[in-house]
Amino acid sequence: MGRGKTQMRKIESATSRQVTFSKRRNGLLKKAYELSVLCDAELGLIVFSPRGKVYEFSSTCMQKMLERYEKCSEVSNTTSPAKEQDLQKDVGRGSGIMCIEGFKPVDEPG
Repeated sequence: MGRGKTQMRKIESATSRQVTFSKRRNGLLKKAYELSVLCDAELGLIVFSPRGKVYEFSSTCMQKMLERYEKCSEVSNTTSPAKEQDLQKDVGRGSGIMCIEGFKPVDEPG
């Protein structure tokens, strides 16, 4: 018998919420590590806990990755749609960066 579908809403119990955060954070960090190793992907992940503690994973230098991301953001904010399409084609050939903004999971309504 499989697990039931988890409803995406805030967990009311503070203890249960903290336990869930801890387990899911560890799972997310593990998946990030696995993706970086298996696919030779450059990956950076930053998680802020509800109490303000910072957890991070980076397959390379986090500072360099953040600088690279900032350059990517500048390019995507200052280019025309046609130029952005050219950049995305380059990404398909492995010679660029693709920035995804406004990601929204498919299962969530609205």
